[in-house]
Amino acid sequence: MSKPPKPEHYLSKYKELIITTIICLFLTGIYDSINNQTAEIKRWYELMINIRAEQKIQGVDLESLKQSIQVFQTKTDQELINHEQRIQSLERGGQ
Repeated sequence: MSKPPKPEHYLSKYKELIITTIICLFLTGIYDSINNQTAEIKRWYELMINIRAEQKIQGVDLESLKQSIQVFQTKTDQELINHEQRIQSLERGGQ
């Protein structure tokens, strides 16, 4: 009858494989962590780009609104001047 192998025998036989496996698991964890952080950074980057694009659109909208208000104000001022001139000419004609 032969003796069963001792646990130390298995450990010494598979020591390199066990250490390699532990190192691979450790490196896989680091790799996954880096991937997760990279994905999170990418999401924040895309969010910031979208916010900047929205701000740019709003800036353009505000600029066009400002221009249309200025055009309206100019037209209104001109109409008021024309009405005032008509009133003055009517007042002069009635005297």
